[in-house]
Amino acid sequence: MNNATNSYLKEKSIQTENGEIFYYSDMAFQNKLTVVFLHGLSSNHTTWINAIETLHKNGYNSIALDLRGHGHSDKNKIKSLYKIPVFTDDLNRIVKNENINRFFLVGYSFGGAIAIDYAIKYSNSILGLVLISANHVNPLEYKKIKFLTPIGYAILNFFAFLLLWQKRKKYYYFQQGESGGYWHSVWVGLNTMPLSINFWMLSQMGGLNFRENIANIKAPTIIIRANDDPFLSAAEAEEMSKAILNARIIIPKHSSHFLASHAQEEVAQIILEFLKHYEPR
Repeated sequence: MNNATNSYLKEKSIQTENGEIFYYSDMAFQNKLTVVFLHGLSSNHTTWINAIETLHKNGYNSIALDLRGHGHSDKNKIKSLYKIPVFTDDLNRIVKNENINRFFLVGYSFGGAIAIDYAIKYSNSILGLVLISANHVNPLEYKKIKFLTPIGYAILNFFAFLLLWQKRKKYYYFQQGESGGYWHSVWVGLNTMPLSINFWMLSQMGGLNFRENIANIKAPTIIIRANDDPFLSAAEAEEMSKAILNARIIIPKHSSHFLASHAQEEVAQIILEFLKHYEPR
């Protein structure tokens, strides 16, 4: 984290019955909009440093989580703690702790699935929703290989069980802005959390299905999808945009699934323009 950001981004936490969850807040602007950021798998709040700086310069407040199992947050090796509703509950507790009534929610990849779940359950709290490289159903469905899901689920959970012994005194805290490319970020990311948690969370994607409820999202929504995203197909993005009443698709210049981490400046500008367009008058 650079010094300019560190001067106004405060580390906070909430204590749940299942461990401590850390988050980082910039609430410098009274009576101004707040944007809450959810990172992807094997990452942390530093995914959003560039976006937070951009929003701060334009007078917007920000909150960025270290999701359960990531960053400084609790890493208890209990499988049931890494289901999407648990992450949604963590987010809701933080929102209540900060006494925020309505806000913009940004979710990237796995964080996007959490954002969808939250926006469905707490639709009145969401002023706007940004989904970046995020799926609303099992990613294998649009590749016509959904039948492989039970096999993948079994393999991931088998290796998660085998790796329960893995222990470290301290996990490496990966700064996303220092990423050296895709394979470097993948490798370093795997060193930031227990592998069992990583595999449990990956297996959650096999059961992902918000198709029946996604139409309950009423807030203005943008779906950011790269042309060459191997996980989020054009057909799935189109289905989401049609199901959500006030949604549109944005295709950025950067062309990979890893938009929030590898195209930080471009993503920050897209979010800023979205806020300016939909900010309550």
